[in-house]
Amino acid sequence: MKRLFLAIPIKTNDNGFVPLLEGLKRQLSHEQRINWVKPQHIHLTLKFIGDTHPDEIPKIIESIDALSKHHKSFNMNFNRTGVFGSRYAPRVLWLGMQNTPQELYDLEEDTLSAFDKLGFIRDRQNFVPHITLCRIKDLCEKQYFQKIVAGIEQMSYINQNVDEIILFQSILRPEGAIYKKIKSFTLK
Repeated sequence: MKRLFLAIPIKTNDNGFVPLLEGLKRQLSHEQRINWVKPQHIHLTLKFIGDTHPDEIPKIIESIDALSKHHKSFNMNFNRTGVFGSRYAPRVLWLGMQNTPQELYDLEEDTLSAFDKLGFIRDRQNFVPHITLCRIKDLCEKQYFQKIVAGIEQMSYINQNVDEIILFQSILRPEGAIYKKIKSFTLK
């Protein structure tokens, strides 16, 4: 079985993302139960497919190839931060968009429909386009964390054109996941 997901790759060089991430890591370095993302692993997940038999991969590739031909490239501007979980029990600190492009919602909906037809049924969660900055297991200083998050400047950290989607395999290792590209698909 291969653990698969479909995602938009995010470019983190030559923008404000790495300085944002490094600054937050410095300010919160005393928090030992925060897992920070690695900039080379940044992506926006369209569909987590999960454990998949290798025999199913060709039909998945065929389906993604067909759907990618019906979507044109578009721009995304990641310019706001947010937290999943509550103020008192945050679980994820993320970077998102003030104005999410309709093209992204259309691409995600068509992706879910295509996978529904393949038997990979969508989950019930609403699509909240975001890039995970860190996952939080526990905080020793919640008020300080809230102060740091409230002080993050809401500005453009990543502004990029989306012209491809990638089918990835996630290989879980004790030191963290490794993402292996299975196939890239170009948006028209």
